[in-house]
Amino acid sequence: MNRPAQRIIIAVLALLLVVPIGVIGLNSALGPRDEEQQPEATSAPENPENRPTADPADQPPRPDLPRPEEPAGLTEQSPEGAQATLTYLLESYSYMMSSGDVSTWENSVDQQCQVCVSFLDNAQLLAEQDGYLVDGDFVVHSTTFSGTGEPPATGEVVADFTQEHSLLVDDPNLQPNALEEISGQLIAQIAWDGERWRVTDMSIAPEGSGASDGGGSGGASDAGGESAGA
Repeated sequence: MNRPAQRIIIAVLALLLVVPIGVIGLNSALGPRDEEQQPEATSAPENPENRPTADPADQPPRPDLPRPEEPAGLTEQSPEGAQATLTYLLESYSYMMSSGDVSTWENSVDQQCQVCVSFLDNAQLLAEQDGYLVDGDFVVHSTTFSGTGEPPATGEVVADFTQEHSLLVDDPNLQPNALEEISGQLIAQIAWDGERWRVTDMSIAPEGSGASDGGGSGGASDAGGESAGA
């Protein structure tokens, strides 16, 4: 894949990270690109943002982060297990984006989840062009769960999070993209596959939607109302 196409994809990722909560959701920001968009992407300029150039030697070093260990809850069919799954995805994000190792997400997302797969594609593409994320850790302040069944087989997890300031190095010859700290709520649909929880869809809650209080989620059920701190 040529560089212009790569740069457009990474720009979409940057948009997701800095977009104000409530303006656009993950589904819109990281939806699948149809084939008709490909010719336009390949005709884009080399540096559409007109960013200043940089000496590759002056780029911030790639973080050497350890692979996060999976908590036991990922394989427990319980509200706590569902919440632990989304928490783990968020808390392992900076590792994935700095290392290019997508296994932490692959093991906990459904391959039919278009948003999830887009995250994986972007992380792999960033690694292929020798890019990486510096900082940008997610802090999960709290989670809530509403599910169906006893024990629950499907449900929704809402996470209140903050993502710290970060630098996205997507081209060694250009200055990094500075991404501001953001806070909000991430809503994840989740299902038990017989062995572990897998996220089947994700979106950002519109600002003021009250998702954690049930205002932006599907109906509560037998297992509804469970919550846990990060």
